[in-house]
Amino acid sequence: MREHLLTPSLSASGPPVSLYSIRSSFFVAFLGGPAALILYSTLNSWRLRRTLDIPAYLAAIVLLMLLIYGSRDDVSYFAWLRQELGGDTGKFLSRTLALGLCGVFYLLHKKQHRSASLFNSTAPSPWIPAIVCMVLGYGATMGLAAVLLEVHP
Repeated sequence: MREHLLTPSLSASGPPVSLYSIRSSFFVAFLGGPAALILYSTLNSWRLRRTLDIPAYLAAIVLLMLLIYGSRDDVSYFAWLRQELGGDTGKFLSRTLALGLCGVFYLLHKKQHRSASLFNSTAPSPWIPAIVCMVLGYGATMGLAAVLLEVHP
């Protein structure tokens, strides 16, 4: 009758995974932009083996593409903001999108981040992955901009 008490409560899937810290995600978002943050947060999802995060990353990529396409002169998505901010509109919108995505990706992994802080687990060193993601993110942003901002006569 009480056999369920004898079953193991922890799964035998392996040791818990430590994620890159939210601080490093914030710095990647602030310094690297949205594309770098998408790549960097994908590393956390890959470490967790979570395929449920794929729609969130696809939505983030679509938002990034809309942001880049909206910065064209002939598209009036952000014309009112461009009048107010001038030439810094693209940087402002890019940084705002990156920091907003940082919050969304934190919410995706909130449970794991909280359990890591509760058990005082140490996060892996973020230096190399963060730098690589920032370089690749810059390249991806420039590639998308070259494709999306191409003006046809």
